[in-house]
Amino acid sequence: MVRTLLIRGLLVGLLAGVAAFGFARVMGEPQVRNAIHFESFVESNVHHEAPEAELVTRPVQGNYGLGVGTLVFGLAMGGIFALVFAIGYGRIGILSARATALVLAALSLIAVYIVPNLKYPANPPAIGNPDTIGRRTGLYLLLMLVSVILMVGAVVIREHLVPRFGQWNATLMVAAGYVVAVVVCYVLLPGVNEVPQQAIQGVVKAVTDDGVTFPPLVLWRFRVASLGIQLVTWTTIGLGFGAWTQHKLNAESEAPIEPLLTP
Repeated sequence: MVRTLLIRGLLVGLLAGVAAFGFARVMGEPQVRNAIHFESFVESNVHHEAPEAELVTRPVQGNYGLGVGTLVFGLAMGGIFALVFAIGYGRIGILSARATALVLAALSLIAVYIVPNLKYPANPPAIGNPDTIGRRTGLYLLLMLVSVILMVGAVVIREHLVPRFGQWNATLMVAAGYVVAVVVCYVLLPGVNEVPQQAIQGVVKAVTDDGVTFPPLVLWRFRVASLGIQLVTWTTIGLGFGAWTQHKLNAESEAPIEPLLTP
């Protein structure tokens, strides 16, 4: 059964990657292109420097590079999701396969993307110091790892609290504990603010190191598109995997839901 679930997860993840690529191509790529145009404008008109030669052209980056990235991410997340589903099914309440998949997809979105992104949000080109990419990436991955561990711990603890406090109270307790732990991580981990700001005509705006105002709408739309890519990915995985798996597992009306994997 686990092998079958893994294959389904990989296939659904591949589908999620295709959907994410389509969304990123339509909603995200124009913002990247606008940011690069702004960066080229600053280099030419402020620094009076010729733009650096591209090692990989923009059409290749925006098509093949973006496509490979979203497909690999979707494939990896789909496979991991299938294994998590095999462990979690029957352990997070009396839920059908479809409902379990949706709950796990929502928890994955929160742990893998929303929590680390609130602390270290994505930035388009022209925003951020290129020399600190490694440090910023490391901090983001560290927070994501901690967030995932905390989420897994919350689910495990909830399972032990349910017999004593009930489904609803146990859920509220572990949710509160997860939020508190995340806030502590936010406080302890160093901040990264590489979007300088200054008041221009009474309005706080993002500026570059040279004092040139960065288009705030581009920054906002880029971050919204980044969130949208993740929403599309995890929604597709949750809905697709749940619907595909539902008819292969015992229906609630026929038999009690039992874990697929036992210790």
